[in-house]
Amino acid sequence: MNIGERLFSLRQKSGESLQQVADKVGVSKAHVWELEKGRSKNPSFELVRKLAAHYGVSIDVLTGAAAEPNEGDLQIERIHRGLDALSDRDRQIVEQMIKNMQQTSSAAD
Repeated sequence: MNIGERLFSLRQKSGESLQQVADKVGVSKAHVWELEKGRSKNPSFELVRKLAAHYGVSIDVLTGAAAEPNEGDLQIERIHRGLDALSDRDRQIVEQMIKNMQQTSSAAD
């Protein structure tokens, strides 16, 4: 699998459109499409770094040196990335909600 195929796979797993990915990493939709199709063979290191960060994977995953994470791991990473924009207070609330859900889940078992 080449970098383009990995990018396509990660985008499909994330449920994002070409435009959403392009907007997040600061390139055109056409450029993301060209990367996925293997038509842009030499992306800049900065773009590869942004794409890896966006998908919550290492650069090794994009280059094929490491395995691609499963959908559940990608979902967790997307949630984690979303926490960066929250205030400290809101992060504490989310953390407490997770703890409460874990307790409820443990009690149901």
